[in-house]
Amino acid sequence: MEKIYYKAPFGNLEILGDKSGIYTINFSDKFLNLKPKDENLTLCLDELDRYFKGKLRNFSVKLNLTGTKFEREIYQTLLKIPYGKTLSYKEVAEISGHKNAYRAVGNANAKNKIPIIVPCHRVVATNGLGGYFGGISVKKFLLNLEGAI
Repeated sequence: MEKIYYKAPFGNLEILGDKSGIYTINFSDKFLNLKPKDENLTLCLDELDRYFKGKLRNFSVKLNLTGTKFEREIYQTLLKIPYGKTLSYKEVAEISGHKNAYRAVGNANAKNKIPIIVPCHRVVATNGLGGYFGGISVKKFLLNLEGAI
């Protein structure tokens, strides 16, 4: 597994992955200018650049989704939320076949190890934005970037 860093408009991202997929993206205070050796990580950096410039709407980088069966089902649902759109926690629960599990959807979102690419920022509360482990200002930034708010 390889570690690289990316300077996002709101701060640094630490990315871990290899040829089988991206495992985690962490918000980080640290930054090291490391050149990726792996093609998938190189693609990830390129796609993040294009995304933040408003030129990429769908990521193609390989992902290694982890978590419980339920969490992985939720992440697959999140990957289907179109760029610039939002769904409520309740809607994600219904679409994923877990009608009354909207609180569990929130918990799964909080455990999402690949934010931005697995777009948990596109899930909002019925009465507002809801939370975001990267901070509400980052969630607002991402939704504004996509034209969702």
